[in-house]
Amino acid sequence: MIQRWLLHVACLCALAWPAFLNGQPFFFPDTTSYVRAADSAAYIFSGHRISTEWTEHYRHALEPAAKHVAARGHVAAHGNDIASQSIMAGRSPYFGALLWMTFLFGSFWLFVIAQALAAYWLVHLTLRMFGVASRQAIVAVVSLLALGTSLPFFVGLLMPDLLAGLGMLAFLLLVIDRGRMARWERIGVAALLLLSLLSHLTHIVAIGAMLALLPVGMRLGGRPWSEWRGTFLTTLTLLAVGLSSVVATGVVVEQVFGRKPLLVPLLTARFMADGPGLAYLRDHCDRPTFAACAWKDRSSIAAGEFLWSLDPARGGYMFADAQTRRAMSDQDTAFALAVLAEHPIAQGGRVGYNAMRQMLQFEVDILNYHCAPGDRCWRSLPPRQRAALLSSLGGRNLWPQMLVARLQQAIVAASVLLLLIWSVRGRSSTQADRDLLLWIGLFGIGALVNALLGGGVSEPQPRYQARIIWLLPLMASIAALLWLRIRVGKKHG
Repeated sequence: MIQRWLLHVACLCALAWPAFLNGQPFFFPDTTSYVRAADSAAYIFSGHRISTEWTEHYRHALEPAAKHVAARGHVAAHGNDIASQSIMAGRSPYFGALLWMTFLFGSFWLFVIAQALAAYWLVHLTLRMFGVASRQAIVAVVSLLALGTSLPFFVGLLMPDLLAGLGMLAFLLLVIDRGRMARWERIGVAALLLLSLLSHLTHIVAIGAMLALLPVGMRLGGRPWSEWRGTFLTTLTLLAVGLSSVVATGVVVEQVFGRKPLLVPLLTARFMADGPGLAYLRDHCDRPTFAACAWKDRSSIAAGEFLWSLDPARGGYMFADAQTRRAMSDQDTAFALAVLAEHPIAQGGRVGYNAMRQMLQFEVDILNYHCAPGDRCWRSLPPRQRAALLSSLGGRNLWPQMLVARLQQAIVAASVLLLLIWSVRGRSSTQADRDLLLWIGLFGIGALVNALLGGGVSEPQPRYQARIIWLLPLMASIAALLWLRIRVGKKHG
């Protein structure tokens, strides 16, 4: 019994080792938006009774005097600006509240431990569902995931990214359940799937695409509707709850602040950066119909820089007033459709190209913060958090990111090769093999949609694909274990 629990603890620590070694969980620029939003909400709705170091750091934006400045149309150069009532959509308040609560009870370490626990439980459950959950197999698979994949790095990241992969894995487990999980296990897996869907809109889209493909996979496998009806209906219900949460968030923000939350104009920035968007503006802005016409004279832009840069020569959205931001948000889809109608081949080709670029970019690039001595970087953090960040390995730029990236690329490549060989020569007619083949197909559509959202709609960034790519080595490990079991069985048969 003691040895079994020691094994579980060791596996948990293995899946969280980068954060422990770093000396602090990993921050991303968006982390501050999640925490700040939850902290501000607690401060406001508690009648100013709940206050933390985050509240003190951003108190200037919460005071009544700040709203008088905002009334003149000023918008601070960051995404969320409570003073001007410019609130960004797309930042899940549910995830923000969860992250903030773990800060209250452990300075975010509780969040890292919870993510490690969820990841380990799902991996352990996966091996059991495929009938390969021996102690040696568990140690081998967890070691591979901990030392050679992106999983442990995202366990330590204070963002909803890991929940993308955990949500996919939870859905895949429900697909092959067939009554084999205990009731509490099904509830736990469904709860993790729901948490994933509540944490980010892209998770809803990717898992929704996987669900849409499920009937095709089941029909090809000759599986009756009764076998997967429960999973289909459960996931469909959870997707509806996820979408409802997005709508509910918008309603609450509008009721509290008097304005709807702003969707960042990702398509506008992406299509302008691709070229056809700027060409459209130059041809049609004699009578400005889109707020983006303000940038028609730019020779080129980079999507990420246009949205987030604080350099006026490269940025744009951060320096726009509240009225322009709202217009760009409202016009984002209309602008994209207008560009596609005029440049269908050029813009469609760029979307496909960027999606393929995203598919092939999956290295972990979140470890070093690239702060030089004397830089004013990460002033968005409260002093104590910022001091810890600057003294961490990432704050001192000591992580060998290139070495980590090359190792992970090699393991992903080996995993793809192994799965291909297994599909052609190693696969048998057992139920476990058929389940794994279904998983590969469903994950493929999820990964493709994830790449389309990350590269084709936003901007290709390794982080987007790295958050789910660890599922490939996990599936390759299962294939190897199933293959090994067959060979051992034949040898002793």
